[in-house]
Amino acid sequence: MNPQSIPTNSNNDISNPSTVDVRRRLRLGEVLVKEGIISEAQVESALAAQKQSKGKRLGEVLVDMRLVDEVTIVKTLAKRLDLPFVDLNQIKISETALKELPARLMREQNILPIACDTESVTVAFGDPLAMEAIDSVRFSCRKRLVEVVSTPTQIKRFVDRSVSVAESKEDFEDFLRSLGREVDREAAAGEDAAAVRLANKIILDAIRDRASDIHIEPNGDRQELLVRFRVDGECREYRRVPAEYREQLVARLKIMARMNIAERRMPQDGKIRFKLGESEIELRVVTLPTAGENEDVVLRILAGSGAQPLGNMNLSPDYLRAIQNLVESPYGMVLAVGPTGSGKTTTLHAMLGKVNAQEKKVWTIEDPVEITQAGLRQMQVNPQIGLSFASAMRSFLRADPDVIMVGEMRDEETAHMAIEASLTGHLVFSTLHTNNAPETITRLVDMGLEPFSFSDALLAVLAQRLCRRLCDQCKEEYEASEIEKEELSGYLGDGVLSRLGGPGPLKLFHAGGCAECDDTGYRGRLALHELLINNDEIREAIQKKATTAELRLLAEKSGMRTLLQDGAAKCLQGLTDLKQVLAVCSR
Repeated sequence: MNPQSIPTNSNNDISNPSTVDVRRRLRLGEVLVKEGIISEAQVESALAAQKQSKGKRLGEVLVDMRLVDEVTIVKTLAKRLDLPFVDLNQIKISETALKELPARLMREQNILPIACDTESVTVAFGDPLAMEAIDSVRFSCRKRLVEVVSTPTQIKRFVDRSVSVAESKEDFEDFLRSLGREVDREAAAGEDAAAVRLANKIILDAIRDRASDIHIEPNGDRQELLVRFRVDGECREYRRVPAEYREQLVARLKIMARMNIAERRMPQDGKIRFKLGESEIELRVVTLPTAGENEDVVLRILAGSGAQPLGNMNLSPDYLRAIQNLVESPYGMVLAVGPTGSGKTTTLHAMLGKVNAQEKKVWTIEDPVEITQAGLRQMQVNPQIGLSFASAMRSFLRADPDVIMVGEMRDEETAHMAIEASLTGHLVFSTLHTNNAPETITRLVDMGLEPFSFSDALLAVLAQRLCRRLCDQCKEEYEASEIEKEELSGYLGDGVLSRLGGPGPLKLFHAGGCAECDDTGYRGRLALHELLINNDEIREAIQKKATTAELRLLAEKSGMRTLLQDGAAKCLQGLTDLKQVLAVCSR
């Protein structure tokens, strides 16, 4: 349905006093009983519960008691009052109509203007018996008011999204206007406070929006500068900034990162330390010359924070128990593997949090130090003075360690040092950029590690991916189709699928959309895991230089679930959907 097709007859014209008078005499309970939807006894029970609730309307109480759903309530009232029911997901809401009523009124009364012309405004109500809302709209708008109904949940979702977007856009436009006035004042004085404010606002908004990266993308002298944030693994447009701010913004960011602002032909790297209240945020900055004499800037936000508990790593119960046992080993090597940005460092620090005790000496060498923990002795790689992972490892072995964490096994020397440390009575943690757990073993053997020493040192390999998590506020349950059942059964096996899916029809969840998740249906990310634990069979296979496929078969026989299988299991738990799992895992 589009706004022009919504009926505008006299029955749904709430500017008509006779329409309002009829409405005032109606009672929701009586209407539902008359239509045979609920009984009088259920109405009495709901009215008693309403007295105990804090200002809830009868319809909300009935829904809470699961006596009826809100779609049935709204459609029944629409039928009784001869009003059109509108599914807001199926129409295009007019931006002009949104300006017809104050944002405060829309939020307070849960109403949404969806269409307008020169004479009338069409407004969606979640409760057509809410006379206060009707009276408020009649008082606030001088045009003829035409009423339609929709579910309160849908209206709230669209109000939150529409009003938030409008307010945010308006705020940024006001901000740019104020910057323009500052630029005029500063031109004569030679100051640059406007660029400072713009850079600070972009960084602050990125932190507020939970972004991991900021992309500043100029497009020539006369075109707007595009700013994008990477949130939950995906780039999203933040704002378009007028072209006149291009050079000031890029120059300001380069100054903050202590770069050479005159050098525009070569990429540069730097860091920004940004004060946010009592805390300090570090940003890694890279500039890159792009076509058309432009210069892009990319900022990676390193939120300086403490370690997360191991229980917050989205590990399945059996994997969590296994890792808790592994980190209690007196010596050996545990590897976390996966692509850049898959959460390997976060997971390793969660493991370190379990061994970080007064009776243990824990050394780390990282590039950079992103997570700090009291009790750990943490160092940062510094190539300019020759401080590498390998050189730090050599020093650690002379510094009485119990536990060592090496940020990354970048070369054969570092890998050899890690194995030596593991075999001489130390617990070693490190990371590697590989696709899965079995492949990690063959990669390290191919790198030149001695298979017998490596097989004795290795405790486990934990492969990891991050996929988008369904928003808890708006995810929607549905019954899986036969195709989805077959697909999940192919990944998990019939026995596992029936055990995890439980009795009755198989239920899955899909993305909804609300103000909490910017109407994407997803909020935050979820870790998927593949845990290979070394045992006698796998140890012997490593010594014989087994292939990745052979190691995978042995690991699965010992209880390893693949990344894809772990993701499929988390789909059944309602944490994500299959589309997101397949986006980060190979079949």
